[in-house]
Amino acid sequence: MKLNEYMTKLQEFIMEHPKAMDMDVITSIDDEGNGYNLVYGNPTLGIFRNVDEFISHPLDLKDEGSTEDDFNAVCLN
Repeated sequence: MKLNEYMTKLQEFIMEHPKAMDMDVITSIDDEGNGYNLVYGNPTLGIFRNVDEFISHPLDLKDEGSTEDDFNAVCLN
């Protein structure tokens, strides 16, 4: 899902459930709901390569030979 689609869905959700604005935000650790975590961090730009690799730190980008121009994903947690 692209960030603009996610934002639209979130705005629609808030319009339907305004009280949710005062609720905690959590994430599911998998599609089956085997666990949940509170969201603590701010969104982060980075490079998503597979389920085990997300690079966002400038030093890691440099080590990989990548730059911010290579960013392709937003990590929400």
